[in-house]
Amino acid sequence: LCRKATEWMEALQIFHEMAEDRVKRDTITFNATISACDKGRAWEPALRLVREMADHRVERSTITFNAAISSCKEGGVWILAAQLLSEMVGGQVERNTITFNAALSACEKGGAWEPSLQLLRA
Repeated sequence: LCRKATEWMEALQIFHEMAEDRVKRDTITFNATISACDKGRAWEPALRLVREMADHRVERSTITFNAAISSCKEGGVWILAAQLLSEMVGGQVERNTITFNAALSACEKGGAWEPSLQLLRA
């Protein structure tokens, strides 16, 4: 457990070193780092990376959003998960079963049963 708790920090450090070394960071490298943050229960850095992707005009995929939404459940920040889901709709990013399961889990962890009902109707 201790190893998993720090792996996201190592992934984030390597990711930032890539930028310092002028190595191009693409959707795949962002997604891998966001997934590492999700696994490490680090929702804040995961969401910062999603914003950074938008700022640098890096394509955000279903995988990007799924990992970011999943990270929201650990922080109980269901409202942020809902915002990400809304961004997917606005950006015409495909949503799938994983997307909705992650969003429902975030609502459940945040004690937000009404929004979860709305997700089921979406």
